[in-house]
Amino acid sequence: MAGDRDRPVVALIPPSCCGAGYFRGLRRALGDRVDARVAELPGHGRRHAEPPLTDAALAVRDVAGRLSGAAIGIERPSGAAVGERPSGVAVDAVYGESLGAYLGLALAGVFPRVPLLLVASNSPPSARPPAPEGGAVTLEAAVAALTGMGAEISGQVLADPELGGRTRAMIFGDLRLSWSAIEATRTARVAADVHVLAGTGDRAAVALEGWAAHTTGRCEVSRIPGGHLLSAENPEGVARWMVRALARR
Repeated sequence: MAGDRDRPVVALIPPSCCGAGYFRGLRRALGDRVDARVAELPGHGRRHAEPPLTDAALAVRDVAGRLSGAAIGIERPSGAAVGERPSGVAVDAVYGESLGAYLGLALAGVFPRVPLLLVASNSPPSARPPAPEGGAVTLEAAVAALTGMGAEISGQVLADPELGGRTRAMIFGDLRLSWSAIEATRTARVAADVHVLAGTGDRAAVALEGWAAHTTGRCEVSRIPGGHLLSAENPEGVARWMVRALARR
């Protein structure tokens, strides 16, 4: 599907603990070259009042439904799987950053026509260890687990009493969603080329060549200046990389 004026349609999925506003700089850098459609999960940004999702299948269903303009509930249907195909959804590429990379991999498999997969700031799910037995029971443990995967969480935000309850729910929710997405995509493969991007200063993004195990097509790995939150730190670099990848699809 092509966007207005034949612009490629790209779904943008943000990192953990980030809303749609995270991609403001990237969207400015892309300008009118791309029809960018940003996913905003429950519990984040303008949807902060909704309970966070912790199940990858529900998160993928939510994103796909919103991309198609369909109303999506949060109850998991009987037998629903990550690969459930919604109707009327088509994009040219999916770009996911950090946690969004795993959701992007899962999302790419639900479209009638498999889009180009653009992933950034994350190791492949096949290289991730399983979730620890019992999960994280304290906020400190949850923060440590997320930061261990590269997430950046401000101590000032955690200390803010007005944000404390909401932030706590988002952190625990995104950690559980991360673990769910890793297990849901650990052996996933899509029939699309995969372009992988990481910042030169991102020490959490390792074994990037392992993304090749998740595609039956081509896998290309690139690095540009920046850290883990790449679209925030180097939106122009991400935009240039994205446009080049789209031109080769």
